[in-house]
Amino acid sequence: MAAVLQVAKASQEALDRLAELAAIVMDAPIALVNVIDTQSHLVGQFGLTEPFATSRQVSVDTTFCPSAWFVEQPLYIEDAAEDPSFTDRLEGFALDFAAYAVCPLRDADGHVIGSLCAVDTRPRRWRRVDRRALEALATSVVNELALYQDIDRRGRLLDAFAAAPAAIAVTRGPRHLVEYCNPAYRALFGTPPLETPVRQALPALPDEFFFLMDQVLAGGDVYRRTEAPLTMTWPGEQHPRERFFDFSYSAIAGTADEEVDYRGVLVVAVEVTARVLARVELERHARRQELLARASAALSRSLDPTAELQALARVVVPELADLSTVHLLARPTAPGADPPLPVVTDRVAVAGAAGVVLPPKLSGLRWYGNGDPITAAIRQGDLVGVPVSGAQPPEWSHNTGSVATFDGGLRHLVVGPVLVHGLVVAVVSFALQADRSLWSDDDLHALRQIARYAGIALEHGLSYQATRESALVLQRSLLIEPPTVEGVQICARYRPAGRDEVGGDWYDVFPRSYDQLAVVIGDVVGHDITAAAAMGQLSATLRCLALDRDDGPSAILDRLAAINARLSITPFATLLFATLTRLADHWIMRWASAGHPPPLLLTSGGVHMLPRVRGSALVTTETPPRGEAQINVAVGSTLLFYTDGLIEWRGRDLTDNLNALMARTAASQHSVIEPLCDDLLADAPTDDDIAVLAIHLVDRRHGS
Repeated sequence: MAAVLQVAKASQEALDRLAELAAIVMDAPIALVNVIDTQSHLVGQFGLTEPFATSRQVSVDTTFCPSAWFVEQPLYIEDAAEDPSFTDRLEGFALDFAAYAVCPLRDADGHVIGSLCAVDTRPRRWRRVDRRALEALATSVVNELALYQDIDRRGRLLDAFAAAPAAIAVTRGPRHLVEYCNPAYRALFGTPPLETPVRQALPALPDEFFFLMDQVLAGGDVYRRTEAPLTMTWPGEQHPRERFFDFSYSAIAGTADEEVDYRGVLVVAVEVTARVLARVELERHARRQELLARASAALSRSLDPTAELQALARVVVPELADLSTVHLLARPTAPGADPPLPVVTDRVAVAGAAGVVLPPKLSGLRWYGNGDPITAAIRQGDLVGVPVSGAQPPEWSHNTGSVATFDGGLRHLVVGPVLVHGLVVAVVSFALQADRSLWSDDDLHALRQIARYAGIALEHGLSYQATRESALVLQRSLLIEPPTVEGVQICARYRPAGRDEVGGDWYDVFPRSYDQLAVVIGDVVGHDITAAAAMGQLSATLRCLALDRDDGPSAILDRLAAINARLSITPFATLLFATLTRLADHWIMRWASAGHPPPLLLTSGGVHMLPRVRGSALVTTETPPRGEAQINVAVGSTLLFYTDGLIEWRGRDLTDNLNALMARTAASQHSVIEPLCDDLLADAPTDDDIAVLAIHLVDRRHGS
């Protein structure tokens, strides 16, 4: 052991380099080569702090890699705090660590003489390629110890590089003569001629790479860059394409004589293209979801369908298109067939990116089916691409006021029908400039959604126009009937204030999953159509948020509050959002509140007011995060949700009114919820909107 230790100390510089290579390849902040007798001698190290970087010696009881002394195979710990063999020993180690990989070092007789460790201060997963690399490097460390006196250290370091999964190259001197490249490097960049300047050997590399090599060699520093893009024609390929790499440049010190400069640069490259593309795609998908959320929000800003269509057209520019238009058909027609010609439309919405010449909004445009986008969309009955030649504007643009638009460089065009009640009532179009990439499948899916939202906007607008003289019809269109759910009885009542019979109070019940219901009760300030419109927008937005992801009630209300603050849907609204989850013998209710009165729980033991949870009302400014509560609800129980119109009597204390509500509720047969709701409304104040929602969890054993 003493002889091994002496050789190890003599080859300390080479072992330090192997430790550095292990840290680079394993992407770890610390790497160590231990030789162990009564002490752990750190004969090779990278990333250590003082005093260990100088002393290079640690007690065996507190060494970084104690388990290597006791195991026969490599050991990979991903989180020492969670590993039962370490949880009672962590405080005794010399330095904190969370994850480490260790490979024993064996002499020619198979005896463990030390270890090669990669240490990370955070928990992590050691990949299969990491394990292979560490074990290959451990072999190189053993070779270094055994052959130091006979083999050139630098050559043995390059042998270790050959087993590394990372691409590694070594250059020499200020001209960066290619001295070595490992198999992984040759597979990525080809095989450059040795003893050739790297600029000449790899002319496809950008000048930036050679400039960095000059800087590293001159300054003796280490340069690292993550996810660096590199576009070139790769070995075995015909056309240039972009790939991404984590790069590391390290200066190699050397002894210069009068003829040869042995200084050089160690280049390490790890391809991370798959990681980058996955993240880019995830970010792109998130942007599409945000865009669709904005489009959905635009549907409830106005009851004027033309205004909503204009808002939808603006949503997609410039992220998804350089031009967006909406044409309303004078006569709705069936999709998937040739329409009667000419098709007459009004161009009612136009939005474009900077520099695009917008076609004017015109009425009475005529389309004759000669390859034009309107008839193409109707015939297809779905999103379809329309060829646009770059030589001159399309023929149909001359009589539709869009010649100047296509003279500006628009080339890629897709159109889609907008359906309402099974008929094409409008056509949306999207165009890109010639220098932009074509739409991906995800983009086309988003454009289809925009077309569907346009149909929703038109459907809402047509419904509003048909019922605008009747406020009652409008209110009923916004307050839908609760769904039919097995094991649940639901009763909802609404009574508006004023002659218009329209207000801002609402309720909603909808399934989030097979075994979970979402329950909403809310109150928007006001007693008119504006309040009802805001209520409808909040309700639709809340539904989208609740169905978009599996967040809890408080997180969903916080997201709704942020949207309201940004879009100014309403200056003030209170809201309670709850989820009811069915279990084998009971239900679990979680709820959060935005300044709304707490619900009541009616059981065989009496009436209970559920706890208030922290939460500000919805306003047009940012509000603090909301709290959340949870209870178990037995079958046979009834939950009562209501708006403040049920308990706000002028001139009376609110606490007294709540107590009176509980007394009236206790006097009822709460399992029969329709009479309960009717009785509560009959006794309620008459100067405010009131919404009441009762949910009875049926006890099937007793038939109720």
